[in-house]
Amino acid sequence: MDQEELALKWIEAYNAHDFAQQAALMTEDGEVMIPAMNIVQGPAWDQTGQSSARLVDDRTIEVLRMISSGDAVAIEMLWHGTSKGGPGMAPAGERVELQNCIVLTFRDSLISRYVEYIGWCQGIDLHVVRSRILESGRPTG
Repeated sequence: MDQEELALKWIEAYNAHDFAQQAALMTEDGEVMIPAMNIVQGPAWDQTGQSSARLVDDRTIEVLRMISSGDAVAIEMLWHGTSKGGPGMAPAGERVELQNCIVLTFRDSLISRYVEYIGWCQGIDLHVVRSRILESGRPTG
């Protein structure tokens, strides 16, 4: 399986909320970075996804474009979900969206690094939501 196929498999697991499958596609020592939210996590990086899933229902990544080069795949995407409300989020039941680019870096046929660059967002205050995402994680940023 090539890197683009692995990236699509990871997105499929993300959309299915299959955290076990996502983890199986990642290295144990990997890292996640979301510069716009000042999030940098190491080995507990899978917690970021689980924490953000608590903020929205039906979260989905729609791939707009994918480019691979060397050991990396860049994915331009539209992310959307239904807000569960609370600080930094649109009222419960409203759609929230982000147009982002994710860069996945691979090592030994697994994702070793996830960097998410946020383009625009609707219905989310990133600075307020950052603390909610990191509540159960181990922030280092």
